[in-house]
This record gives sequence, C-alpha cells and structure tokens, in this order.
Amino acid sequence: MDKQENHPLLGVGSPNGQSNRIVHFILVAVVAGMVLMTAISAFVFVQRSEVWASNSFFACTLLLIVAAQIVMVIWYREGDLDVKFRRYIYFTAFSTVLLCIAGNLYFHLPHENCQVCTTPPPCI
Repeated sequence: MDKQENHPLLGVGSPNGQSNRIVHFILVAVVAGMVLMTAISAFVFVQRSEVWASNSFFACTLLLIVAAQIVMVIWYREGDLDVKFRRYIYFTAFSTVLLCIAGNLYFHLPHENCQVCTTPPPCI
C-alpha cells in the first residue's frame, strides 16, 4: 500500500484531528439550531390559515434536505465518499443556513400588503 491509501479520511490521528472535530461540531450545532428554529416557526407563527399549508410544505422540504445532508455526512464519516465531498457538505450546510434565514424572515416580518396581518383580530 502506498502512502495515500494509509491516510485517514477525516484526519484522525493527525494534529488537526481535534480541530476538525470542533469545527464539525460547531457546524452541526449551528445548522441544527437554525433548522429547528425554522421548523418550529413554520408551525407556530402562522398568522393566516391560508398560509399554513405553504409553511408546513416549506418545513417538510427543509427537513428532507437536512435528512439528505445527514446521509451524506454519515457516508463521508464511514469513508464511502471521497474527500472532495467535504466542500460539498460545507456548501450544502451554508445553503441550508441561508434558506433558514430566508424562511425566518418570511415567517416573522410583517407583510405590508396583507390585510389579515394588519387588522386586529376580532373580539369574541
């Protein structure tokens, strides 16, 4: 076996192994927190009954994207994927964070042309 075949996939045993684990842990924590916050916001902060379906569709789509990313990370950690997929995993994590930010802005910012959002709820 040559030197390249003996090189560990994720840097285990190398001096950078611990720093890679810390970076991966921080990345997972940020992405998981953003996805969890966005998924909860999609169901909790529904101001109109008409948008509940689109909010739940957005949350389900986001969760499916994250599930695909989790599978990629598992395959990468097991060594089934090449090292060049690390950049792809980072890119999809960054894209997911941007998608979560866009979703949270949509859920939490008031819409100016929305009649339902600007009128107070009727007293019962």
